[in-house]
Amino acid sequence: MDRIPIKQILQWTGYPLFFVLCFLFFAYKTFPYERLADRIVQEASVRGYEIEILDLTHSGLAGLTFEGLRWVVPSEEEGSPPLDLIFDELTVSTSLFSLMSKTKSYSFDAELAGGDADGDVTIGENDLDVDIEIDEVDLGALPALRQFTKVPLGGTLSGEIVLVMPSEIAESTGNIAVTIEALSIGDGKSKLEIPDWGGLTLDRAEAGNLDLTVTIEEGLAKIERATARGKDLELDALGRVRLLRPLKRADLNVMVRAKIQNAYKERSAKVATMLELASSGLKAAQTTDGAIQYTIAGAIGGRLRPRAAGNQTFQAPK
Repeated sequence: MDRIPIKQILQWTGYPLFFVLCFLFFAYKTFPYERLADRIVQEASVRGYEIEILDLTHSGLAGLTFEGLRWVVPSEEEGSPPLDLIFDELTVSTSLFSLMSKTKSYSFDAELAGGDADGDVTIGENDLDVDIEIDEVDLGALPALRQFTKVPLGGTLSGEIVLVMPSEIAESTGNIAVTIEALSIGDGKSKLEIPDWGGLTLDRAEAGNLDLTVTIEEGLAKIERATARGKDLELDALGRVRLLRPLKRADLNVMVRAKIQNAYKERSAKVATMLELASSGLKAAQTTDGAIQYTIAGAIGGRLRPRAAGNQTFQAPK
């Protein structure tokens, strides 16, 4: 029986394989990433987004690293400011298998607002899995946050967000555990628009550390703990959010409590005057210890309905 010419086979296959590897290596290293960045900007513009990219390079076999990335998303509500996201650096990677599959899986690592955020996101036709860790992100350096809070916030955000949302959204599970160290509200310059009052400039109020814990089971997100104890403000919230599609239809039902300390009233004449003028209207919301308490219900993306709840025990709404 003739011996298999292993050495000759390796010679026959080795040269073509070496050529293919060299081709892939140099194609990988010399890919026109500047043109790709321009194409991304053009495609985003067609879809109504505004993107700015300072530099774009490769990351691994199927990943990209953006430096100096700015992504502006127009607001769905007329007259509202756009969502403005700024990343010092953002690396997004995937796998060749994911690129060929209907279910897309991505990993990301972002540097933004003086901190970091990394995680994994899996997007299917009707399902979504998210696992994100956040470390020391400066809220004051996030211009996008103002679209949701309507008032300047300060503090350092850290925590973890895990969400498994299958096609049957009622089967969603997950948890959220975040902390905002040295939370502050207001900056003494920006105005908060209050119905029937106009614009009110809030002096900076210290609310201490905010701890938020949320558990998600069977499509129901329960706020187990949302507490802050500061020298100017005390904040509490309990309740739940029923997840629905689209998420802006998600049904919110929470009780919130805020106690403004005397030291803040003495330091902020504007807030003290507002509370004095509104005292008659706030009677139904005032608790026996001087806090202000409301229940808030409605669709997250719609018009929320606050109701005074000063005479109720602080607990999650039924």
